[in-house]
Amino acid sequence: METITTENLINKFSILKSYQQKKVVEYLNNFSALNLIDADLIAGQNMICRKCGSSNFVKNGTHQMKYNLEKTQRFQCKTCKCTQYCDANTVLYNLKIKDKWIDFVYIMLANKEPMDNKSISEILEISERTAFRWRHKFLSSLNKINPLSTQEEIEVDEVYFRFNVKGRIGKEKFDEYYGYQHPDNIESELRKKERFMKEEKYQTIFLCRHNRTDDFEFSPIKIQNKGIVAESDLQRVMKDFDLTEKTIITDKEPSMISYMKTLETVNHLTFRSSDIKKGILDDKNVHNNNINSMMASIRQWFKKFRGVSTKYLENYLKWFRYSNLFKLLKLREMLEYSLLDKESYPRFKNLFKIYKEFIYI
Repeated sequence: METITTENLINKFSILKSYQQKKVVEYLNNFSALNLIDADLIAGQNMICRKCGSSNFVKNGTHQMKYNLEKTQRFQCKTCKCTQYCDANTVLYNLKIKDKWIDFVYIMLANKEPMDNKSISEILEISERTAFRWRHKFLSSLNKINPLSTQEEIEVDEVYFRFNVKGRIGKEKFDEYYGYQHPDNIESELRKKERFMKEEKYQTIFLCRHNRTDDFEFSPIKIQNKGIVAESDLQRVMKDFDLTEKTIITDKEPSMISYMKTLETVNHLTFRSSDIKKGILDDKNVHNNNINSMMASIRQWFKKFRGVSTKYLENYLKWFRYSNLFKLLKLREMLEYSLLDKESYPRFKNLFKIYKEFIYI
């Protein structure tokens, strides 16, 4: 590899065309700004105890990690005497190469097309396994940030994805890694359930809400084979949504109509899906075309991965949403959202448990 010197860089920059120089300057500004962000400092804000939830700490000496020459400050909780680092239960917890984390988030969100693990690992000089784990660590830290900004009109509809288990059905390797060991000659109950769902072509159902201003949100409902979603399932998913004095636009699905009748402060408008196809709507503003257009974009976006496992489907839907929001939000805001989430690491470790519960709803 050619030795990089200041003189070489200046000479090469001088022979570039004006638009090429602007692009180089843009990259330099972006990466210079990234290097000024201190992820550890952000993660250490509003520290809470990982055992009791207290925020009262005292310093408790330092510890030198095997993979880091610098000593790291430890803290002790005044309430339960538990000791921890400032990044406990955040996305940085147990991360050995923290100096590359900000670059990883930038690569995840800044590209128009999603990058695969191999490409990210080559850029950052990390293993593909690390890139995969970092991807889901980051996506697990976006659960409670930037909730959907609801306008006066909200489109609501159920969206369907084919149940999918990539790789070996049952994921015994994943089970074993997290302590769920099964002998190779015994098919686990979960594996039987996954195999049956895959063979019978089950669907994973999410509730999509679109505010008609280029933002949307997904909430998992259940996995089922045939039939419409029950009113009880809609109530379970939508009970925490603030729909007061909003106009909710849905199709004429009986369970949705029945549930909306229980909400006295909601203005519910309905349409027939067949009328949209025929172009014979009474009110041209009553439709869910924004959801349909967004779903077409998602299915095209998913082709990059050659299928998405149901286990990680919610994470990938969040990734798609925040890739769109990244145009509006600054990188530092996005990093602060993820780093200040004090439940992200436990959520990442419980991905298998959450998936298993979802299958048996």
